[in-house]
Amino acid sequence: MPRAQPRQGVKYVNNEEPAFIKQFKEKIGYKEGPDINSKRNIPNFDEDEEDDGAPEAEEEKPIVVVIKSGDLTAEEADVEQKQIDEGPAKLDEKITFKKPIKRSKETAEASTESTVVDKKQKRGNEKKGAKSLTKRTKNTSLLSFGDEEDEGV
Repeated sequence: MPRAQPRQGVKYVNNEEPAFIKQFKEKIGYKEGPDINSKRNIPNFDEDEEDDGAPEAEEEKPIVVVIKSGDLTAEEADVEQKQIDEGPAKLDEKITFKKPIKRSKETAEASTESTVVDKKQKRGNEKKGAKSLTKRTKNTSLLSFGDEEDEGV
């Protein structure tokens, strides 16, 4: 006798939410997210077309700049900033720190190669020095329970 397949008997029943859950959602102001059908209805904008009606992101909106006769240009602003940076220190103002300048890959690789060699040499020297220090120094602050009995006898 053939077995009945369990998949044939499985059905989904979409019931309403219980009343207490509805009340709770109303109290907290819960808003339902988009369901599958509403996601399918969202218009798909092509990236190639410039005037497709797609809303512009805040970063993509044009910026209007009006330059007056006394305003600085970008080059002049850079020159002014360099003069401020290289000028004498102002001791009466709050101290501020700059972010470090990132090094290029070539200089970073060269410095890491030299530091690796230096570290290996230092490790070798430290191992030799550590052995001699352990032989010379004896830590007297360690606990020893047998010394008290020997002193009293």
